[in-house]
Order: sequence, then structure tokens, then C-alpha cells
Amino acid sequence: MSAFGPIAFLEEVRNTPHICLAEGLRAANRAIMKHYVEGMAGSPVNPVQMSLLMRVYYLRDATMQTLARHMETDRTTTTRNVEILVRDGFLDVSEGADKRQRLVRLTKRGHEALEEAIPKWRKAQETLKDSLGTELWDNILRDTRLLIELGGIACDRNAVAA
Repeated sequence: MSAFGPIAFLEEVRNTPHICLAEGLRAANRAIMKHYVEGMAGSPVNPVQMSLLMRVYYLRDATMQTLARHMETDRTTTTRNVEILVRDGFLDVSEGADKRQRLVRLTKRGHEALEEAIPKWRKAQETLKDSLGTELWDNILRDTRLLIELGGIACDRNAVAA
């Protein structure tokens, strides 16, 4: 207890597994990432890099802005992650038609990394899906999509209110 006395709300939630949804989701994300990292041990890329390479594979010559939108993250984070993959030879960035535009594409090494990592990634994914069961797996994916969409609405509302 604090030297300043109890705080009623904190005392109410003292024995809950997570104080808030954000804390619970971060803990779940860490556990899931650990599963994928362990499952992909020995792969040339980690799970986050794998997701980014898969998106680039699908989008081909994507702008940073398009890639960020598809990764559902901000452009700065996407640029930072792309730079690491460029440094390691998995991606190439070139100038687009507009000199301000930067186009991201897979290199041969990036394509080979995907081919090498996909079997381990798929096994990690299937193990997790089998552990959860198809119904829970589908519900989690649906519900996380809902949370993402609600978060976007909340962010938009906050921007309008500001």
C-alpha cells in the first residue's frame, strides 16, 4: 500500500489478472509472439519481419504509406522496420514516379527468406490454432478486428474533439 493511503479503485482491482484491457492484450501479444519466435527459430526473419515481407509480396512495389496502411501501423514505424530489412538485403526501396514516393519491393534474398520461413511460420500458426480450437481462433480474429475498428473510431472522435 502507498505511504499516502489507499486508492479506492486500485484496491478494487488489486486481485484482477489485468487492470485494463490494454494490459491484458499486451500480455497476450507477448505470449503469442513468444510462440511464433520459438516456432520460427533458425528462420532468416522474425515474425514481425515475416508479416512485413508477406505484405510486400502481396502488394508489390508498395509505397511506404500503402504498406503502413496494410500493416495497420504508422508510417514512421513501417519506415524503421523496412530500413532494417533493406539493411539485411530482404527489401529494396526505390524512387517512385514522384520523387517523394518510395517504393518497397522484395529482393531475391527476401523471396528466399519467405520460402524458408513459411513452413516454420505455418507450423507455429497451426499449433496455436489447434491449441485454441477453430471456433475460438475465429472468434479471436473477429474480435481483434472489431477492437481495431473501434480504436480507429475512438481515435477519429478524439481528433474531432481536439
